[in-house]
Order: sequence, then structure tokens, then C-alpha cells
Amino acid sequence: MNNRILAFGCHPDDIEFQCAGTLALLAEKGYEIHMAVMAGGDMGSPNLGRQQIREIRLKEAQNSADIIGAKFHYAGGQDVEVEYNTEYRRRAVKVLRDVDPFLVFTNPPSDYMIDHEETSRLVRNACFIAPIPNYDCHVPTKPTSGVPHLYYFNAAGRKDIFGRPLPITCAVDITSVMNIKSKMLAAHASQSEWLAHHHHDDQYITSMQENAAIQGKAVGREAAESFVQHLGNDYPSDDILADLLGDLHIKL
Repeated sequence: MNNRILAFGCHPDDIEFQCAGTLALLAEKGYEIHMAVMAGGDMGSPNLGRQQIREIRLKEAQNSADIIGAKFHYAGGQDVEVEYNTEYRRRAVKVLRDVDPFLVFTNPPSDYMIDHEETSRLVRNACFIAPIPNYDCHVPTKPTSGVPHLYYFNAAGRKDIFGRPLPITCAVDITSVMNIKSKMLAAHASQSEWLAHHHHDDQYITSMQENAAIQGKAVGREAAESFVQHLGNDYPSDDILADLLGDLHIKL
């Protein structure tokens, strides 16, 4: 097992909302953290053009990653255009091969936005096919060491598209790093205006903190992040987060 962990979300700030606390804890333990986004956030402004807001949002994502000493990757995709197709498959596999992680976090298979769901499928598949030598990304890459452990973070609002809770398999107590998680999300300053415009919620940091508190209450902790481990055939099935985080891990 190497020392590298990858959180691969769809848009800038997805990771900060859903698993930055866990990443902060793992960074404190000395693991090499990588944060990647499939799309560049180019739809995330009510008044700036696509290129301008993309540059801002990718810089914000880099600033967030810097807080925990993580390395940032942009897969090159476009907002509202993420599809499970050959182009995006190659993008996802390239990121997996560039990092070669033993542990991956990504969006859940069912979430409020199709971009998130397609990213989930792409990252899941990339975990499986990145080790295959004959898979060609059309750019120089080396196969990964093997299929990594894969965890989906919780859906926005903690529910799938039918309003049901996800089948959570574990949670992580992030009480000690809530200040870091909040600081990482605050790095995405441009999103205050966008979320107020499109989601009618300009209290995005407060909303994140309340969400963490709700997940914490469900497991008897002050604040938590929840995950669903992918347990399909040929993916690692041992709950490696328990080994990495000890008492901060809550099995469900």
C-alpha cells in the first residue's frame, strides 16, 4: 500500500462540503492527499463568463487544497456537460493514474445533480480500469498499482433523488477539524453569490456546519462525515478507514 489518497469530486467545493474533514484528519496522520475535480465550475456565476469564473474557481480549489497541503488536479471537464463517455472516461483514468491512490472518495451514485452522478460512475470505473495496461488514455500514463478502496461521500441534503437516505456504511468524527473544514470551504468565496442566486442559500458555510452536526448527532458525535463503501466484486472490501482513523471511525 502506498501513501496516496484521492478525493475526486465533480465541481470545486464538492469535496469541501462532503469530505474535507476526513481528508484533514488523514493529512494530519501523514498521508499524501490529492484533491481533483472533474469540471471547472464554469457555470458557477450569475454574471461572469465561463472562462473567467472557471479561473477563479480553480484558483479557489487550489487555495483550499493548500490548507491541508494537498495536491490539486483538474480533469478538464465542463459544468453541466459531464457524461459517461470515452472522453470523460479517459480524463478520469488519467487522474487515477497520475495519483495511483490506495484510497478514493467520490460523489455518490445518486445525488441531486446529474454531473455528480456521472462523475460517480466515471470515478468508479476509473478505479477499476486504471490498472489495466491495455487501456489507452491517449496521453502518456502508467497503470495504477491496483484497484483502490472506494468510498462515496454522502449526497447533498443527505438523500437520494427520491428523498431516501443513502445506505451509509460508516462515519468519521470530524469534530477536531471542523475549523479546518470550514476554512477550506471558505476558500471558495465566489460561491456565496452563486448559491444565493441559484440555490437561494447564501449561508453556505453555516449550512455545511449544520449538515456536519446532523451527521454527527446520528452517530453520537459533535460533527461527522458519512460514507458508503463500494463493495462490488474485485474492489477491496475491508473497511480501511477503520484502520486509518481508529476511534474516529464509526461503523454503521
